Amino acid sequence: MTTGALQGLLYCGNILIPSLFPFMVLSTFIVKCGLADALGRFLSPITKKLFHTNGCVGAVILLGMTGGFPVGARGITALYDERKIDLQTAQALSMFLVGGGPGFVIFVVGTTLYNDTFTGLLLWLSQAAAQIILGVYSCRKLTYTQPGGTNIHRQPLCNAIVESTQIGVNGMISLCGLVIIFSCVFGILEDIHLTEITSQILCSIGIPQGISKSILSILWEVTKGCNTCCDNAVPIWFTAFALGWSGICVHFQVYSVVTALNISKIKFTLYRFAQGVISAVITAVIFIFYTPTHGVYSSTLPQHSQQLSSNLAGSVSLIILCIIFSVSVSTKSRRKF
Repeated sequence: MTTGALQGLLYCGNILIPSLFPFMVLSTFIVKCGLADALGRFLSPITKKLFHTNGCVGAVILLGMTGGFPVGARGITALYDERKIDLQTAQALSMFLVGGGPGFVIFVVGTTLYNDTFTGLLLWLSQAAAQIILGVYSCRKLTYTQPGGTNIHRQPLCNAIVESTQIGVNGMISLCGLVIIFSCVFGILEDIHLTEITSQILCSIGIPQGISKSILSILWEVTKGCNTCCDNAVPIWFTAFALGWSGICVHFQVYSVVTALNISKIKFTLYRFAQGVISAVITAVIFIFYTPTHGVYSSTLPQHSQQLSSNLAGSVSLIILCIIFSVSVSTKSRRKF
């Protein structure tokens, strides 16, 4: 359990906070400062045609697909809080706007784990395509409504920055807590050899050994799942499935952000499974025509785990700074009242 907690803490400090925190802040900031409305004028023809929504949604969709797993959910919530979209639209967007950003998929999974950046790019493109397909399906029953008026409603820049940062910090603390807890639980599962037992059971019913050893990891947490897929040399389409499925830990991260939307957990889970399947199919087709020039399975666990976990002190410092900022802003807010 201790090892699992340490791995979760290192992951938060070295990957989660640096890669997601700026996008978490930005996804709220673009809504509050009016940038989503401004970009919506250009994106409206696309969002109207594909998703039957107003143009302000387009900026959040782009940011969600490039920022990382909970960023899209944060942007959707910001749009709903500002009454720029209704509940039905927010729920429909929440079903598909979940996926790894290019920073994680291309560079962490592709470059670091598989030793081939172009493989990471293809994995991200297959995931993005799956998201768009599910988005068209999820939003098919929405009715497009012309936005009222042409004025862009925005907060003062300073207020938008401070409020967006506070929301981002609070969100990151919640996400980091979930990652650490899930890492602890998975560490316990490994300590009691449940992962080995599950692998043996799956092998006994004819599932290939590499997939059998990886399946519990990918169901639980996406980063560890991708690590395990690489170590066990599973087919690349199975890694694509892992990215589309995203892991139960990511599911809970999204739930923590979209609490006010009251989304169906069963429906959300089915969409994640469908996203994994569609991503896997697209990837399998792509790799019929593409053969990596590098040995994509040449990385070993000690090599890439070192690259993903560099410094415990730095990790702890980043998380403590986030907590201090959140507490200080909350204290100032109470003093005003």
